[in-house]
Amino acid sequence: MTTSRVPNLISVLFADMRRQKLLLLLMLVSLATAFSVIYIAHSNRLLTIERDTLLSERDEIDIEWRHLQIEQTALTEHSRVERIASQRLDMVRPEGEQEVLVPWQ
Repeated sequence: MTTSRVPNLISVLFADMRRQKLLLLLMLVSLATAFSVIYIAHSNRLLTIERDTLLSERDEIDIEWRHLQIEQTALTEHSRVERIASQRLDMVRPEGEQEVLVPWQ
């Protein structure tokens, strides 16, 4: 039985790794750093998209709020309220002798 003088490839690789521990550590750290940069860039893009969506929604709500303010101003206009009260509800403005003052407390 003759033994082979050619070493096993896997044993050679592990022997080299044991000798080059610092180099292996640096390689793992650089890979971890690269993956963290990729993850942070992706998260940043997602947050930017969400921020843009929220800003668009805010602008739409602001426009709707302005329209509602204009509508409220138009609906609460004094002459309009008086006209509706007199036409639909048959209300009239009371005369001076019809007014009753209620004492405070």
